Amino acid sequence: MMPKRREIVLARVFFLDSPESKVRPAIVLSNEKYNSTGFVLVSAITTALDEYCIPISEKDANCQLDKYSGARFDGIIKLHEKQVLRTIGRVSSKFQEKLVENIISTIRK
Repeated sequence: MMPKRREIVLARVFFLDSPESKVRPAIVLSNEKYNSTGFVLVSAITTALDEYCIPISEKDANCQLDKYSGARFDGIIKLHEKQVLRTIGRVSSKFQEKLVENIISTIRK
């Protein structure tokens, strides 16, 4: 399965505080050319909102997410395509642009 930019996927993600993976939602950031390499760049979706998250409203995504979900823009995760389990939805192009702008702003400042 080759995910596409703006898709919300369920992926097996590893965290620093645990040797085990967890299935978590994420937004695909990378383009199809990059994704065809067998890897994908994503932004994690979390319910632990802080100043480095953009809240995701019902108008931002076409799938059911937790009411208090947000996209992290302070870290991009590189996943192997085998870690991506399935697509569950898609974010709007406006939301994706806002997410990318926040990533760039975090790097530049």
